[in-house]
Amino acid sequence: MSPATIGKSLLAAAAIALSLSSPASAEWLRAETQNFIIYGDTNERTLRNYAQKVQRFDSFLRTYYPIPTDFEVPKLEVYLADGRRDMLKAEPSIGASVGGFYSPNSGRIHAVVDTDSAAGTLVLFHEYAHHFMFQMRANAYPAWFVEGFAEYYATADVRPDRIEFGRHDKDRMSFFVQLSPNSWAPMADVLKWKVLGSGRYRAGDYYAQAWGLTHYLLSTPERKQMLAQYLTAVTQGEDSLVAMERVTGRSAAQLQTDMRLYLSGSIQSFIPQVEFPTSDVEISRLSPSQAELIWLDLRLDREPVKVEPVEPAEGETEAVRRRRETAVREDAEHRAELIRTALAATQEPTDDLLRLRVAARAHRLSGNSKAGFELIEPHLTRTQTDPDLLRLAADLLLDQTGPETDPAEATGNLREARSYLVRSLDTDPLNFLTYRSINLTRVGQPGYPNDNDLNVLELANGLAPQSFDIRMRLAQAYLARERPDLALATVRPVANSPHGGSWTRRAKALVATAQAALGQPVEPVSEAPADPGEAEAEPAAD
Repeated sequence: MSPATIGKSLLAAAAIALSLSSPASAEWLRAETQNFIIYGDTNERTLRNYAQKVQRFDSFLRTYYPIPTDFEVPKLEVYLADGRRDMLKAEPSIGASVGGFYSPNSGRIHAVVDTDSAAGTLVLFHEYAHHFMFQMRANAYPAWFVEGFAEYYATADVRPDRIEFGRHDKDRMSFFVQLSPNSWAPMADVLKWKVLGSGRYRAGDYYAQAWGLTHYLLSTPERKQMLAQYLTAVTQGEDSLVAMERVTGRSAAQLQTDMRLYLSGSIQSFIPQVEFPTSDVEISRLSPSQAELIWLDLRLDREPVKVEPVEPAEGETEAVRRRRETAVREDAEHRAELIRTALAATQEPTDDLLRLRVAARAHRLSGNSKAGFELIEPHLTRTQTDPDLLRLAADLLLDQTGPETDPAEATGNLREARSYLVRSLDTDPLNFLTYRSINLTRVGQPGYPNDNDLNVLELANGLAPQSFDIRMRLAQAYLARERPDLALATVRPVANSPHGGSWTRRAKALVATAQAALGQPVEPVSEAPADPGEAEAEPAAD
């Protein structure tokens, strides 16, 4: 192991240890608004103002993009990290320049923001725009617009008396200033999010042009109408490049020139003449154990139960191979340290349910779900109503049920797991994770997927449309029921994610299967480039 790798590992271990050895110096508070739950180790006034600010941003987006809902939408959890030390507690592998990240994974869906970073609010608004877009009915937008939409609204200046949006992004503008127009990525590649095999174009060019094109198309009523026609056509299956040229009457090269001329002038921003009411904010204090274990608890939820091997990419260079192998090794070290730290935090006998859940989940990650269940079993009384503990009990039982399990034991585990999930659902009917666990009790069973299985997954998708995992499960169920049209509509937003990763690759394979079943042409699309200035946690897989 290199000295640099050892240094990173020691730094991460020290950061985790600090989270346990020194309980919060101030009181950790929880602020709840209509659409957010925000945690911060700060004073009540600061947290209240922050909560009202992000809630006003949500109200602003909903004014321009109304989203009808048939039920209460779960609130996004936001964790405020106080500088680099907290960011390392939240994610030991996080880059020093990253101001925050968003995780739409198999655990809780959440965002982490570095309040010590000048870009912290911009990162949160950017990530919340992604979160918000997944709730739109027509959300299978092309990758460039997914990113351009988030970039466009991220720069919003949200104040108590007004909101200004459409402001220029100095980081994105710097790409246009530094590069000659001839060195920009071709607009045709941006529209289809293609990356040249030579790697000639940096990811930042693509993100900058996605922002610039979005800004250009939203700058006048006429262009907005063109954009709406284009997005409708693409979500209905028309080729992105063909649709753009048809609705604008401009070739990709001409459109790039139009955008360049627009960006070289005075960029217009807007102040809506709408009154956004001040949100009610409910403030509460976390218990000592909640404050002490907050980052550990969050990381345990984000860590995959099973670690999938990272396959080498086609045509991988030696330098890329070394970076991939280093990342895999460091991830394994972080995982091992997480398990050790979680178990050390809960060594003493306790009736604290959070500590018990932390320890049981650590056992689960270590591959010993039986020990995890035995730890919490004494607390699974008939009067137990903690939904997270009940769901965890079910998951631990399901882990112990596999092809090699005695049939009678497997049947007993399934029956007991389902009983815990029913009780968890009674207490908290809006948690998509419970519906996900219910689905796990049915996968591989005779008759799967039946109508009720589809209903469970559709409920989960309605509660958490941001979850890549749920969308994939639902799309696979639709394909099994010979509904490739529904599968395509469900999984296309994952395939179009501009952040790439294993979920996007698998989603594209599902899209190809659905398109083939529908008799549609299947066109391979290159993976989107990762933006070096942004982090989005890769969703976990069980």
